[in-house]
Amino acid sequence: MNRALIATLFNEVDNVSRWWDGLQRQDVLPDEIAIVDGDSTDGTWEKLQELARHSALPVRLKQQRCNIATGRNLAIAMTDASIIACTDAGSFLEPDWFSEITRPLLEDPLIDVVGGCSINRFENEFQKFLEQFEGQAVTPRTPEEIDPSSRNLAFRRQAWADVGGYPEWLTLTGEDALFNFELHKVGKRFFYNPRAAVSWPMRDTAAGYFKMLRGYGYGAAEARLYGPYFWRRTLVALCPPSVLLSSRWRWRHAGFRYQKNLASARGWLAGLLCGRRPPKDWRRIDGVLLSPQAQRYMQQQFSRPK
Repeated sequence: MNRALIATLFNEVDNVSRWWDGLQRQDVLPDEIAIVDGDSTDGTWEKLQELARHSALPVRLKQQRCNIATGRNLAIAMTDASIIACTDAGSFLEPDWFSEITRPLLEDPLIDVVGGCSINRFENEFQKFLEQFEGQAVTPRTPEEIDPSSRNLAFRRQAWADVGGYPEWLTLTGEDALFNFELHKVGKRFFYNPRAAVSWPMRDTAAGYFKMLRGYGYGAAEARLYGPYFWRRTLVALCPPSVLLSSRWRWRHAGFRYQKNLASARGWLAGLLCGRRPPKDWRRIDGVLLSPQAQRYMQQQFSRPK
């Protein structure tokens, strides 16, 4: 059963060589690699081509100005493998990551999606300050709680096709969360493997961090996800004293905590008011937006004799 690794990247010239070296040092290598560059302007594309020329593995590259979801779908379409592993070029891969993220799919035909352990890295002074707010992701206790980032994810090609791939109509972010929600909704079986570890540096400046939060909020609003969470952030932004009442820290870093809530709320409200609307053939079923393909798949599953 062939396994492919796909990745998207944009303006990662400072990181792409390190990421590529980590990929080449995997204890098990992919059968094929497909990477889409979102039209980088900092020399990433040229560096990536140079690295690919010296690879012993089959590598397919494509450069196209596009959002993340389109880039992931393009990369998957460039492969023939039945198992797809996803990551991002800004990540640090443990040497056994590829083997661990794909192993459950090889061992159990009933598993459709595998999420790994994504670890936040705190390196410079600002990132170390962030650690008290971000920490590490909570380990999922049930399959329903597994919501992996696509920097650390593997799935069967058929599962990807059954929900119509990543949602390309989103502006930029939120594509992996909506993809996960669709897969859950249509009944795909998730598995969490903590041994499949990828680490990712947090934003290294306050400006970059708040921009990230605004982007996440914008994407969540477009995807119609995490509404209660962002409503709470918005209420705190509209009523600053509530930042003191809503946290065990009270006065500790109250200003920074307020800025965090404000950035998330601004992004979310902007997404609600100005973001893209789902295509007309997408339907919201039990709180989850589903593509036409996912709707058809659900209908087929329900119509099968028990």
